[in-house]
Amino acid sequence: MYKEKISTLLIGFSFVVTLLLVTIGISFAYFTANITGTEDITTINISGGVMNIHYHGGDNIEAFNISPDNAPFGTKNFTATGYNNTSMEMNYHIVLVIEENTFTSDAIMYQLITENTDGNGSVPLSMSDLKGIESGSGEIILGNANFSSPTDGNKVHTYNLELYFPEKGVSQNENQGKIFKAFVSVRS
Repeated sequence: MYKEKISTLLIGFSFVVTLLLVTIGISFAYFTANITGTEDITTINISGGVMNIHYHGGDNIEAFNISPDNAPFGTKNFTATGYNNTSMEMNYHIVLVIEENTFTSDAIMYQLITENTDGNGSVPLSMSDLKGIESGSGEIILGNANFSSPTDGNKVHTYNLELYFPEKGVSQNENQGKIFKAFVSVRS
């Protein structure tokens, strides 16, 4: 009788284990994914807008032995070209970075003339008056601009940054031998 109970228990235990294994196997098969037809070429393409800055006439303005004059001693002409195929505006900032200015404050002045050449987006308003540059180093935000979305090809914004050492009607001899070093930075 003892052997019959053990035998019945073993058969019952075997039945439970077998049932458990079958259930796990079916569950595993139910959640297993089969991948067929794998891709071997690019099927997803994503791109963003592109903006290029071009400085006309070279990158450098070099003016030696300048004297007070109401005409600009240097002009930096540049364009921002934008192709925006995104759903958002492509914003950018124009900054004059002053590395060194040993002239007295407001001795060197600037004016930014802007043109939205293709009528896309916005550019800063052209300046009607000269603005003074402080002595030392620092940054001057010349303006903010953007290309609207989407563009149908490249769109152009044109800029002319004019630099002056204007005649003020008084002696400006204190600025002899002084140095001014700067560059234009266009940032997103």
